[in-house]
Amino acid sequence: AAVESSETRTQDESFDPLEFIMNDMTEDQADIMDKLPFMKDIEAKARQMMLQDSDVEDIDLESAVADAPDFTREEYPRHRADEINFLEKTAGISDDVMEAYDNTYKKIRDTLDEEPWDKVMLKDMTGWENVPNTTLDEMGECLEELGGSAYNVTRWLLYDLDFNVSNLMMASIKHNPEAPVLFHHWYPQLVTYSRYSDVRARDFDFTWEDVQNADTEELERYYLGFGYDEIPSKAPSETGIIGFEDLDEEEIKMAAFENWMAEVYNPEWDRKDFDDEEMRDEDNVFSDYFVTPQHPDQPTFDDVEEDLENWQGDMGEDPESVEYRDRMGQSFKYDIVNDPEFKKEFRGHVVIACTGDDADIEVAEKITLRFEEEFGKQVWVETRVEALARDEDDVFEIWIESYEIDLLHSKKRANAANDWTGPAECDDAQIEYLVDEVRFLISDDSRYSYRVEYDIAD
Repeated sequence: AAVESSETRTQDESFDPLEFIMNDMTEDQADIMDKLPFMKDIEAKARQMMLQDSDVEDIDLESAVADAPDFTREEYPRHRADEINFLEKTAGISDDVMEAYDNTYKKIRDTLDEEPWDKVMLKDMTGWENVPNTTLDEMGECLEELGGSAYNVTRWLLYDLDFNVSNLMMASIKHNPEAPVLFHHWYPQLVTYSRYSDVRARDFDFTWEDVQNADTEELERYYLGFGYDEIPSKAPSETGIIGFEDLDEEEIKMAAFENWMAEVYNPEWDRKDFDDEEMRDEDNVFSDYFVTPQHPDQPTFDDVEEDLENWQGDMGEDPESVEYRDRMGQSFKYDIVNDPEFKKEFRGHVVIACTGDDADIEVAEKITLRFEEEFGKQVWVETRVEALARDEDDVFEIWIESYEIDLLHSKKRANAANDWTGPAECDDAQIEYLVDEVRFLISDDSRYSYRVEYDIAD
């Protein structure tokens, strides 16, 4: 009995009349409830409380609403000493905290009512009706001059009508001469608006005196109109400013080395396994279907050809431009000739790396002709002119890529290394020495022989 009584008391305490009426009450129970005397009294009083048209006939609603107090502007209603502050009791937020929050909100609202922070948007919503047609036409010309932008330029053009854009540009330079913030839509206004005809008359030729005389207060008002308390400046990383200093010798050498590496070394070759039995024909240098791997740091031939065509098309037909175009923008197409005799006879590739000095080129040509006379199609001689190499770099290197890769001549090592016994200059006697060396290195004796090197301690 005690348990049953406890359950009944729990149900009574948790009973929600509104929940019962809305969700659990049956139709019979609802009919009985509607017939109760106090329910009829409630319905009668509700009908009496409903407003009728006759009740508001003599009331001026607009003036009544205007005279009604705005509770949002009244002082925060603090709790009396005898009142329970449920917000403080449940969440720990006192009247002091709520009053401070309420005052902050009202201050922000009053500030926005007095001075809208985004006048650009406000002007866009309210300022178009009074703009003359001539000005609208000039704004259209300005948009054509811009040709496109990443932001809504039209609203900014409307906002700028209240300012002198030429002064804004001068004031921006005055504020930060090294990296001024110049908006994308400013200059086209100087080009198209009649109000800036004086700027065009002087051919946009401004001086530092004009900059010093610029009104920076107008620029401050300009930025204040969309939320800036002060004129912003670009971060150093956004200025695009770079410094030019003379390179020291070490930096010049490193730059030359990096350029040389980009020219002669393709990291894609490291991905090839030439001992792989499943190597594809296009990866095999001895295959007719071999394709040189694309260098990751250099553009493709198709991209270069497309860029060259576009550049030539943009140069126009002015005689001087045509002469410059034909001299600088050249491309050559070569026919690949399959020479069976060369493929049969070829034994090695000799490379001559030298500076662009006439004397070096003359020696390289002399070596080429001598090798052609001696070896014919057995040896292919290539001269690589290192454009960044200087005379003091002592660059005149010769090596052969055959069954092995061997350095044959080195002016650099002859002048700088203790373990190199060859001469620095390549005269007739040295050329004949090179011929003898290459003759052996491309022979079958060299191909099937072994090399043994000894490290001799001092």
